[in-house]
Amino acid sequence: MKLALAAPALVLALAACTQEHPAPLPAPAGLCKAAPVQRFVGQQATPALVEKVQRRSGASTARRITPEMRVTMEFNEARVNVWVGLKGEAERITCG
Repeated sequence: MKLALAAPALVLALAACTQEHPAPLPAPAGLCKAAPVQRFVGQQATPALVEKVQRRSGASTARRITPEMRVTMEFNEARVNVWVGLKGEAERITCG
């Protein structure tokens, strides 16, 4: 009798193992990659440079952050940040 009750559960468990899983979703377009744009650190952070950094990093958005600015700290994997020093040069470039 116990075998008759266990059989349907076993069939369901085995059926779950044989189902095909959907393919993983592709990475969203516009993800930021900071490594290719590190060569721009030290250059004047003009709007043209920020645009070039955005394009070459693959980011969907960019923001130019100056010392006196307040910025939100939420992480956005599709955004590149150009941190600007007091003399207007790009001090660091990060994603987020």
